[in-house]
Amino acid sequence: MNEIRDVKLLKALGTRFKELREQSGLSNREFADYAGIGHAQIHRIDTGQVNVSISTLSAIAKVLGISLSDLLRDL
Repeated sequence: MNEIRDVKLLKALGTRFKELREQSGLSNREFADYAGIGHAQIHRIDTGQVNVSISTLSAIAKVLGISLSDLLRDL
């Protein structure tokens, strides 16, 4: 079976998310609470270990105060 995950893309998203999250001043746990996402999931997103759903990306963008397209820009 072919791998459907683009590992390079997930790592790039994780890096972007982590930078934006850190700029917000929120810890993993604080961000997770605001977004309604488990803190372990936040860590997996930070490190590019998980294929993130659109609804999770939307929640992340809302907490960051940016659009979904801004979150995904230049990936």
